[in-house]
Amino acid sequence: MRLIGLCGAVFVFWAAQAQAEYPQPPIEAYGALEQISDAEISPDGTKVAAIANVPAGARMIVFDLETGGISDPIGIENLKARGVGFFDNQHVILRASETKSTFGFRGEYEYSGAFAIDTKTNEIQTLLKNTRELFPAQSGLGYIIGRGENDGEVLMPAWIGERRTEPSYDLLKVKRKSPVGRNYAKGTGDTRDWFVGESGKLLARERYNNKHNMFRVQYRDGNKWTTIFEREQEIPMSIIGVMPDESGLVFSRILDDQEGLNGLMKLGWDGEVTGPLIPVKDAMIEATLQDNNRKIVGVQYAGVEPDYVFLDERLQASFDSVSTQLPDATIYLDSWSDDRSVMLYHVFAPSLGDVWLIHRSVDDSLALVANRRPKIPPAAIGYMMSIEYKAQDGLAIQAILTVPPNYDPNSKVPLPTIALPHGGPAAYDRFDFDYMAQFFANRGYAVLQPNFRGSEGFGQAFEDAGRGEWGGKMQDDITDGVKALITAKITDPDRVCIAGASYGGYAALAGAVFTPDLYKCAIAVAPVSDLNQMLRDERRDHGNNHLVVSYWKDAIADGDARRRKLQSISPANYAANATAPILLIHGDDDTVVPYEQSTRMKRALEREGKSVELIKLEGEDHWLSVAETRMQMLQAMDQFLATHMPAQ
Repeated sequence: MRLIGLCGAVFVFWAAQAQAEYPQPPIEAYGALEQISDAEISPDGTKVAAIANVPAGARMIVFDLETGGISDPIGIENLKARGVGFFDNQHVILRASETKSTFGFRGEYEYSGAFAIDTKTNEIQTLLKNTRELFPAQSGLGYIIGRGENDGEVLMPAWIGERRTEPSYDLLKVKRKSPVGRNYAKGTGDTRDWFVGESGKLLARERYNNKHNMFRVQYRDGNKWTTIFEREQEIPMSIIGVMPDESGLVFSRILDDQEGLNGLMKLGWDGEVTGPLIPVKDAMIEATLQDNNRKIVGVQYAGVEPDYVFLDERLQASFDSVSTQLPDATIYLDSWSDDRSVMLYHVFAPSLGDVWLIHRSVDDSLALVANRRPKIPPAAIGYMMSIEYKAQDGLAIQAILTVPPNYDPNSKVPLPTIALPHGGPAAYDRFDFDYMAQFFANRGYAVLQPNFRGSEGFGQAFEDAGRGEWGGKMQDDITDGVKALITAKITDPDRVCIAGASYGGYAALAGAVFTPDLYKCAIAVAPVSDLNQMLRDERRDHGNNHLVVSYWKDAIADGDARRRKLQSISPANYAANATAPILLIHGDDDTVVPYEQSTRMKRALEREGKSVELIKLEGEDHWLSVAETRMQMLQAMDQFLATHMPAQ
């Protein structure tokens, strides 16, 4: 095992800075939602709109950057706030959701919507609410793709059609002060996305016929649609955005087959593909930065510390300056003023904590807007480092290791350790503030967050290496990380627990039943326990030939999704192997992994006489969006560990 990246000298730092005593904030400081969960700067750079989470519920507030004042909060506690952004300097668009069920439609879904808020009068208008023939039971409502032709208009796609007819995915023109959407462009039943230019000029639409696996991009040529790209694909590609000069669309393509690295390509209106638009780096492009009409202004590269390349020189200069001023920080550019003179950053650094900062280009200054977790001082933050170890087959695996603030590496005293694999599984862990990892490190545990094969962010080849490896080599990568820490005498081999949520919850259960001698306990939040049942649910909801079903067959079993194969990697079928106590935690409003997955595991363990507890989070979804139930989850985990694997 070796240290990598900028944290290679962290042991030297520890030796000088480790403290015998350090602050231990209350569990509420970690379990509560972030004080400011999302924010965006206004077009003129004078205000920041934010979602503030307080004990009474979510609030929308506006920071005045010129006066230092804060607006009266607007209560949005009855909704799960998902994001906020400015429509213009006076009006804010709030995106929110709630878990609903609709008569005549199977199961629950996450209903989303958009609300226009006047920051001077606090007047709130629900967009699209009274639109004629708005199809019921649709998620994704509230998505804004651009500004319209007239002042006070936005363009929003939505499914339109009667309950008994096949709906079409149309583009609607929505006035800020009206709850009614007017048809702007007619879509089809297989339309997936829309693209517009300045002043709402209709440019293109993306289509995918799932029955025939046919992907199309169509250009708006005068008054007709012209197909400029067509390809048969089981898993469709996705268009990312619009060229800055509106000369075509932008998409991502793998350019290095060996390493699986990607680049941004241009699809011109004549159908010609050119690029890459920027030089290919030794990292995956994780996301693009876009303006209000989805024009590409830069790219964010994946990695334990994000990096950027900007097409806009002013944004590049700002990011370079902030990176120089905060060399130990993980930096994300969130938003910017129209003239690029004021930028809003989300920053995590051991010396600062988890904060929102403003950078002004005129004087190259940084100013604090808000602390996301003001009750957790920097001295309470566990030390984080990047490590690399070899898997059983020789593949290099990167991971994040977080240890208590007072940990002295020279003491050679092994720590109780929590293996905390991420969800997804196509996600990855990085140098961010992870409230679970930081809480447990603060309480005396080492926390290992392995980026096992199948994780995104390390090249397509590494992600593809996880195909068909659920319960196999992906699980071995977690096991091998724990063993590497034991060999390095960082981890006490008799005090290791495995915990995780979503796919991480599956991995926690797999660890408990497939490598039972390694773990003292296991905690699974919203886990999958029966993979056959998971695919049955997906087929029921989408149809046997749907791309979602194809994706999961490929990811879980490399296309070989026969019943016996899935049984062999389903933890619920191996409950008899478990020796450690298991804690299951699951929200009953989970629309991604049904609550039944946890009840199946509980019954299987109880039949075998195993130690198991299931905690139902009433009204909670898959993302732990509700403050009270997130706290309930963390408290349950804390009590479980105190009983079965205390830090002291």
